[in-house]
Amino acid sequence: MTDAILEVLGWINDWILGLSANDDALTGSMSAFMPQLYTYTKTIMESVVLPVAYVILSLFFVLELYKASIRIEGSGGGTQLGAEMIFRVMFKMILCKVAVDSVPLILNAIYEISTHITTGVAGIMGGGSMSGGGIDTVALEPMIDALGFWTGLVVLVICFIIFLVVLIAVALANIIIVCRFFELYVYFAISPIPIATMPSDEMSQIGKSFLKSFAAVCIQGTLIFIVLSFYPILFNSAFLDSSNTSSIWGILIGVIGYAIVLILAIFSTNKWSKSLCNAM
Repeated sequence: MTDAILEVLGWINDWILGLSANDDALTGSMSAFMPQLYTYTKTIMESVVLPVAYVILSLFFVLELYKASIRIEGSGGGTQLGAEMIFRVMFKMILCKVAVDSVPLILNAIYEISTHITTGVAGIMGGGSMSGGGIDTVALEPMIDALGFWTGLVVLVICFIIFLVVLIAVALANIIIVCRFFELYVYFAISPIPIATMPSDEMSQIGKSFLKSFAAVCIQGTLIFIVLSFYPILFNSAFLDSSNTSSIWGILIGVIGYAIVLILAIFSTNKWSKSLCNAM
């Protein structure tokens, strides 16, 4: 019975300490996660969405010129005033045209900011300043040996439940990471259209909201990585240090409690990132 319990605890230990071991999905570039899908979305953006964005941009250009002519006429005309207002409209439209043309560069730059933060956190973990050995099975073995058969059987069942909860937490983390990239690629494919609304005073909020929403999805990856990096530290220092724990029950309750917290925290990263970026 003791060997079976220690074996399951070893599985739990390996899964928890390996939560942030595979960080390529959160520290790599947006195009590196699914290169073929990224290329496909970029083709959609350039071949289908970008021409529509140019039409929208042209309509706003004409509308802004019309508004400028109305203001010039309402103010009594004047060559200098008219030239200044027309110049302002032209300058704004040039900036917006450059922004629409540079959408991939802008979005990748926003994404790289979050990646830089995530890579910095990964560097701290890799440097060993936040490392831990996990379960000290040698120290736990006498405590488990002292359990009776039926008590040991209950402990074994609880260990299996904890293992399943941790497994679910890891699976959900991976699912959310994949869904996040799908969301990023959808935003990337459709991005020229909301950016094309920037010249309009009435509709520019669409483009601003889009950029905030995209930034929120990017920051979510950093928050997910930070949450995943928290759990091995808690696992090692707070609950699985047998020298500070007088009972196996305290260890098991602590682990399953923090596994549930991990699941809730991963689901909350979407809300946290939107709150940070003031996105919808």
